[in-house]
Amino acid sequence: MTPTVRFIVNLYHIKIIIAFIVLIYVACVLDQYEWVSNQYLNTFIHTEMLTNDESSFFEILSAVAWVIATYLFFNLLRKQVKLEGLGKKAYWFAFYMLLSFFAFGEEISWGDHLFDYSHDLEIIKINAQKETNLHNINLSNLLSLEKDGVMDAYLKNLGNLLTPLFYLVLAFFWVFLPAIKRWISGFSIINAMPSPSTGFMLFFVVHAIMFIFIDYALFNVGQVFEMFISLATIAVALDILKANAQAQAIERENS
Repeated sequence: MTPTVRFIVNLYHIKIIIAFIVLIYVACVLDQYEWVSNQYLNTFIHTEMLTNDESSFFEILSAVAWVIATYLFFNLLRKQVKLEGLGKKAYWFAFYMLLSFFAFGEEISWGDHLFDYSHDLEIIKINAQKETNLHNINLSNLLSLEKDGVMDAYLKNLGNLLTPLFYLVLAFFWVFLPAIKRWISGFSIINAMPSPSTGFMLFFVVHAIMFIFIDYALFNVGQVFEMFISLATIAVALDILKANAQAQAIERENS
């Protein structure tokens, strides 16, 4: 077993992400109690975590995570094409790579947060946050809907619809399809789908339930789940890399 393969096989990425997410929620909960009353904790939570400020810690972490995920899936795609050619499994890696790259582009408003080029662009006039991305488009304005009408609350920022839809799509590919994969073996494209580990799927479901409870029953932590999704994408890629490395190690031992 090569050092690289050994390193991948021994990765504890899911445990690290779990510890990080739990720490964040604990910090957010503690901040709700007056007896804690820590100025530095309060400032960090509200200026670096639970905020839409693009220069905040969570926003930067998410952007970096999407870049890493894009690279990991590109690497998986490259190796798969080299090993078996451009087959169905390679298409899955290409899909995840493009999805990660698109999420990165949206996260940084396609470079506007870095280069500030959007001053004269038309898109910022129809964007709820005056940015050059698609997920914050003001559809209500485009469709000339009545302000403060029934649909205005949902369509004045496309992200109100796209963000939960994005989460559901990922849950479908990362949890639902892998869980029923054995019962729909007649579909070759599903059989070829690379799946994350059972541990990841369980963590994803538990965290989603915990997030919904905290977000609706206690306080808004939407930014936490948004950041988590970017880390989860890395975890999926690392899970697949780990499974491939373990399979290669077993194959070499048996040869």
